[in-house]
Amino acid sequence: MIFGNSKAPSAELVVIGDEVVSGLILDRNSKFLGERIHEMGVTLTRITTVGDSPAIIEDSVRLALKRCDWVILTGGLGATHDDITKAVLLKVFECGLKNDSNVAVMLEKMFRLRGREVPDSVQTQSEVPEKAEVLYNEKGTAPGFKMFKDESILFSLPGVPLEMQYLFEKYVVPEISAKNNKTFLHRLIKTTGISEAVLWEKVGPFEALQEKAAIASLPSHLGVRIRISVLADSKEKGDVCLDEVENCLAQRLYPHVYGSNDERLEDKVGVLLREKSLTLTTAESCTGGLIGHRITQVSGSSDYYKEGFVVYSNEAKINRLGIEPSLIKEFGAVSEPVAKAMAEGVCRVTGADIGVSVTGIAGPSGGSDLKPVGLTYIAVHDATGTHCEKFVFTHDRVRNKERSAQAALNLVRLRILGVTDTQ
Repeated sequence: MIFGNSKAPSAELVVIGDEVVSGLILDRNSKFLGERIHEMGVTLTRITTVGDSPAIIEDSVRLALKRCDWVILTGGLGATHDDITKAVLLKVFECGLKNDSNVAVMLEKMFRLRGREVPDSVQTQSEVPEKAEVLYNEKGTAPGFKMFKDESILFSLPGVPLEMQYLFEKYVVPEISAKNNKTFLHRLIKTTGISEAVLWEKVGPFEALQEKAAIASLPSHLGVRIRISVLADSKEKGDVCLDEVENCLAQRLYPHVYGSNDERLEDKVGVLLREKSLTLTTAESCTGGLIGHRITQVSGSSDYYKEGFVVYSNEAKINRLGIEPSLIKEFGAVSEPVAKAMAEGVCRVTGADIGVSVTGIAGPSGGSDLKPVGLTYIAVHDATGTHCEKFVFTHDRVRNKERSAQAALNLVRLRILGVTDTQ
């Protein structure tokens, strides 16, 4: 959900193509354009995806032109039978075609380099709408168009990502930037170990925050990211506003906030370990080495990460970590006593300051009424003792493993911080 209202200029995207609507190709253009448009301080109000129907495309374009300042079309500008965007634009803008000699020259040069004549179907690309400013495409055969309708401006771009991005950066960005004196800034606040519903309960009333920034909640199976955005007269003023909102949210959500923007949980754990001059080791069962993998994704992690054990079988737990066979027999491998023994055993074997262990049932098989799929125990051991928490994850095997690794890293973080109560 998004809170707050932006006074930024508005834009809409109209994505054209049966192949996009049917799911045959992934619409990467919308992601690129959405991010870039927001960066320029323009509010993207809609993304409309339509098939190769002239009537539907025309209706979508007419409505978009009435609603916003900028309309950006992608797709349908090629030279095949299903490329119908140009014909629709002729109807919407009530004009005919003209021949653009520059496009014709570019096509001849392009095909000459290929050792070929320009195909008749491709030659039609030099026929452009009379009312259009042509956006010359040096990356492909289809030019783009810039057209005016009342107070709105429409850009029609090819659907090929490389060509679309080239024309967008060359023609659209300078146009929008020149007419917008605002600066759009955003920041991501990253949380974990708390559900979206509980998170917003902890935040409480946020009307005052709404007046300062737009706030979006972005949940995933690894945690909730909070995106705060501002439209300001300058970067300096925008950063001050972002700092105020971020600090307020961080205070209300402590200790669940672990970083911002591109910071990863493993980065934060590494910083804390290095600050405290502590070493870490891991004992993993159901995660199969995923915790160790994430830790070692951080450059310089050899300063604090000693080693890791993947003790997937009961025999490995017994032989590598010294777990008593009777403990596994009595409680089962997926249990709190075994998780604690694994964390203690890996510290004993390696001499590390902190040991974290995980044992669980990732699924989809292996569960029972008493121990369902997703049941996971994670333990952390250090000089002050051993702490273990029980989780029941409810995703598929891959996501259950990812959530287990995330929870393990978070428990290490909280242990170093001395946090025992996260409620």
